[in-house]
Amino acid sequence: MVTSIHTPPALVDNARTAAPDAYAALSWVEEFVELARLAIDEHDDEVLRRRYEDEVLRRAVYLRAAGLFDIVQIRHPALRAMVADAR
Repeated sequence: MVTSIHTPPALVDNARTAAPDAYAALSWVEEFVELARLAIDEHDDEVLRRRYEDEVLRRAVYLRAAGLFDIVQIRHPALRAMVADAR
């Protein structure tokens, strides 16, 4: 006798409603990474670099609260120190 395993409806509903939140969270991580790269690479315009850094730090607060930095380590030493100081 073959039995089929069905996913409980509650789990399916939770997955469907969580998908938009997951995409929104991924968007925050992508923005953080892009802004961090821009801040690191910007050597010519100090004002622009500071804007990038400010946005990185603003997002770091939320990403830290979400637990991202508990599982991901920033490898760039200066960026890692900057984010660590932004609590």
